[in-house]
Amino acid sequence: MKKEKPKRDYKMIAMDLLARREHSRRELLDKLKVRGFEGEEVEAYLDRLAERNLQSDQRFARSFMRVRIETGYGPLRIQQELKKKGIDEHQISLLFEEMDIDWYKTALSIWQKKYNQLPGNDLKLKAKQARFMQYRGFDFDTINRILSRTSIESDE
Repeated sequence: MKKEKPKRDYKMIAMDLLARREHSRRELLDKLKVRGFEGEEVEAYLDRLAERNLQSDQRFARSFMRVRIETGYGPLRIQQELKKKGIDEHQISLLFEEMDIDWYKTALSIWQKKYNQLPGNDLKLKAKQARFMQYRGFDFDTINRILSRTSIESDE
């Protein structure tokens, strides 16, 4: 006869998730919902976690943004991902102002790591490099500025 594990409650699951890494409120709600926990009681518990500063959307967003920048993603992609994770636009705007990132230098570094070869007049190569940078979340102006340089060393 198998010994069944006792069912864990939503409080324990939420704390375990937060012990591993920061989570946004929406992420916690979604993960608890998948496990069959939802309703006012769960919402109230998440409110208490936020009041006790055990869960913070602001702390999550700052940490998430730092990791995404380090892994080579641009502002458009990061904004989109933060919105999907339940961070409101105002908070995202404040975070971007606070972090004060030089996105051109970040994009140039990513481009150099991947290609380090100016496309010149090769339209296929230019389009390929532009698509990659766009996928990474950099805006058209930044991409164009990088790809239209006259030499690898020019840093405008």
